[in-house]
Amino acid sequence: MKSVRIGEIVLKNPVVLSPMAGISSLPFRIICNEMGAAYSPTELVSARSIRYNGVDKSFRYMRISPEEEGITAIQLFGSEPEDFEAAVDTILNTQVLKDVSIIDINMGCPVPKVVKTGSGSALMEDPARAADIVRACKKAVEGLPRKIPVTVKTRTGFNAGDNGKPDFAKALADAGCDMICVHGRNRPQMYHGESSSEAIALMREAVRGYDIPFFANGDITDADSAARIIEQTGCDGIMIGRAARGNPWIFEQVTAGLAGTDIPKYPDSLARKQMLIRELEGRIKYLPEDVAVREFRSVMPYYIKGIPGAAAIKVRLVSAVSFDEVKEIIDLV
Repeated sequence: MKSVRIGEIVLKNPVVLSPMAGISSLPFRIICNEMGAAYSPTELVSARSIRYNGVDKSFRYMRISPEEEGITAIQLFGSEPEDFEAAVDTILNTQVLKDVSIIDINMGCPVPKVVKTGSGSALMEDPARAADIVRACKKAVEGLPRKIPVTVKTRTGFNAGDNGKPDFAKALADAGCDMICVHGRNRPQMYHGESSSEAIALMREAVRGYDIPFFANGDITDADSAARIIEQTGCDGIMIGRAARGNPWIFEQVTAGLAGTDIPKYPDSLARKQMLIRELEGRIKYLPEDVAVREFRSVMPYYIKGIPGAAAIKVRLVSAVSFDEVKEIIDLV
């Protein structure tokens, strides 16, 4: 594995957790760091909301813990450069957030409620605006005692016919972006169909002359697929998304595989159930128990997938309302 540097930040390896709404909680990010992830961005947070409402409304999604996470990254979405500049300034002037390591900009979200505001992957249709957003974030971090990189996560295109947008990647690099990560699907694909390494490679080649790392994302499920996408795209690092849901062990497996060392075995059912409980306990530290359990319902099935008897209790698990109920149900498998 090559050493990768984002700005002045040296990553311990080139394997990162992809930001995912509902998944990238602080407790899960801490676990992923322990399992070998170089860093794990927060789920997306509205730059406009921070600008006009401060951090209180969004804080639960952007909470960071540098002591436990190591490198931290807050991901913002929006469509107005002024919103981003104000949001970053607010973050850096908020005591519990000011030590954030990286500011990441979401330019890939395909969800209609995000796209209709001109945010997320919609920015791929407006490279000039996207570049202005990068510049606005760079302006907000100027003059600080430490340099905070500004990164972008995007896709291979906005329309069904798009199969890589090299000019868009170049616009981001020209604007001063410190790292670009491309998910190998266009917006209409959402998370369906195959991720295109060819499309990612086109965008990678467009910025090869810039002194910034390029990451790839999409269909990375194990060490073999990680090695394959690196070879096929020429990327410097990878982000792992859906395959990490309920499976933080994927980071130790992938990093071992890329390093050419023995790949740890997938954990047994007891270890998986214990990790489920650990993440839920972590969520309850920061949220009311009923809220934490309700929001964790969609995650729990991933932890127990494939365990004998899991299918029979899944319905009960996704309707649980308390920690004790979850533990009682889990003990049945």
